[in-house]
Amino acid sequence: MSGTILFLNRWPRPDDERRWENRLAAPEDLFLPETDRVTYVCDAGGRSGVPSDAERVHLVEDFDDLKGVLRLLDAVVRDEGPFDHVIGFSELLLDLVATLRERYGIPGAGPEETARFRDKTVMKETLARAGVRVPRWAPCHTEDQVLAVAETFGYPVIVKPVRGASSQGVREIASAEELRALCAERSLHDLEIEEFVRGEILHVDGVLDASGKPLFLCTSRYVSTCLDFELLGEPLGSVFQTDPAVRARCEDFALRCLTALGLRGSAFHLELFDTGEELVFLEVGARVPGADVPYVIHDVHGVNLFRLWVDVLLGRPVDPPVSDPEQSGGWLMIPGPRPLPQKVTAANPLLGEVPYLYRELVPEAGEVLVSRPGSYAMLQGGRFLFRGGTQAQIEEAVRQVRARYRLTAEPVP
Repeated sequence: MSGTILFLNRWPRPDDERRWENRLAAPEDLFLPETDRVTYVCDAGGRSGVPSDAERVHLVEDFDDLKGVLRLLDAVVRDEGPFDHVIGFSELLLDLVATLRERYGIPGAGPEETARFRDKTVMKETLARAGVRVPRWAPCHTEDQVLAVAETFGYPVIVKPVRGASSQGVREIASAEELRALCAERSLHDLEIEEFVRGEILHVDGVLDASGKPLFLCTSRYVSTCLDFELLGEPLGSVFQTDPAVRARCEDFALRCLTALGLRGSAFHLELFDTGEELVFLEVGARVPGADVPYVIHDVHGVNLFRLWVDVLLGRPVDPPVSDPEQSGGWLMIPGPRPLPQKVTAANPLLGEVPYLYRELVPEAGEVLVSRPGSYAMLQGGRFLFRGGTQAQIEEAVRQVRARYRLTAEPVP
């Protein structure tokens, strides 16, 4: 019996049937009416992401308003609690979920454990103590201090928010002049500085059971990088790796990191550098991967990472999924033309023309592309999903889409 559940949601459900984002996280497909009594707390955007006929739904104006949210939740817990579980899928809700567990005595990861997956300085400090290779880093305090650190690391350096997501606010700084300009334009109190690590970037995704053992693992290699997508407008994607040696090396490294960080009973998304000589930790989130990763995993391996995570959190019996390690898949996301907003004048669908491309979201003439910071799961300039081939075939299909896709648009005043 699962019990009473407090579910926090800020993700909308698209009303456009062409779009698939957030559909795997639909609560009506994750919770069981015969055993799960669910109370929903959501903002205006997240209201469409919970069942329209749900009996217990409470709206918050802004999840970032902690005092206001806690006032509401104190009343909810008084009237409807106590709760056995609190769940929130969004990276931006993990700190709040941890706070609520501690405040109301709900089992699960509290603020100290969650900080190891939200605070990038705590994350790297924990791993460095365990002997894991991490980028050299330092918290940012003053202009003189960060300039001295940058000279020690050597340019370029990376400056990023200590608590962030989707590469928002991350800067690659090429010189002392650029770093001084950054210091002049904003406060440094929530930033860290890292050495620039050269190498390919891979990600390992999966779910760990309550004892920290993996139930499912999948290793992918990025096409371009999240940072280049945000800063340079480069297409972003990744391809499942099927080489047993590559998978074993990356997944062993990922599990070593997760063990050192103490992760249990959670989904995760871990990124790492492969320099050709060594693996270097990049960062990790205690949540399902973003962009189109979970959808291709579902369509290739038959695993809904959200469902598997919920089953573990609620203590349901779980049979580890059996997937075909030789099956590859991938995804590619084309950013919209800049600056946004832009009105699409033409785009060329490629479904049926590129092998192994099985789904696409291509904007139609007249549609307006808008900016939505911090989210890859939106219309974008084009989104493409691949499956059914070997790793080499999927990589070639991704290259074909990059070469053949064309989108034209005009700025919207």
